[in-house]
Amino acid sequence: MKSLTVKSGLLSALTTLVNREFTVHDLTTAYLNDPTCLHGSKKAARQFVYRNMLRLIDNGELTRVVVESGWPLYRLTPQFRALGEPPLVAVAPLATHDRATAPKDNPRQNLQERLNRHKLEMLSAMGETEEYDSICSEMPELRDDVQPLYNQSRDKCSKLLGRVKALESLLARETGLAQ
Repeated sequence: MKSLTVKSGLLSALTTLVNREFTVHDLTTAYLNDPTCLHGSKKAARQFVYRNMLRLIDNGELTRVVVESGWPLYRLTPQFRALGEPPLVAVAPLATHDRATAPKDNPRQNLQERLNRHKLEMLSAMGETEEYDSICSEMPELRDDVQPLYNQSRDKCSKLLGRVKALESLLARETGLAQ
């Protein structure tokens, strides 16, 4: 299996759909709601998502579920769930002017950028959790459907908070050592 590069916004959207079947529309919506989404229009986002879904299928990390009617459904394979290991690599989008000015060998700057990405993801997950809570309050009949999504989003917030704290501690220690 070859190494596959996926933009961080799409990777984040994919991780929200782990352990369930979804359509191209579901993934496109999740991608458009991600703060690191690179596309402004639904059409461009859908095309980007679909092209990447085909790449993931070819790489064995996504599979098409056979359904007799309606839109095709997809499911992430267990190979995708090993996010921290190759062959799937997340790439954060950088503005073109940042590429020229960002020093590649500055670990402090890399850690700061990583911290900023995690903070954005955490805010997104917190908003998602708040929305699920709001839906449960307004429509209690949906609680059984919403609860697993709420729990998944809350767990994601907790993991991201741990990452943010780790990076902040490391950066604070580095600052203390530099002075």
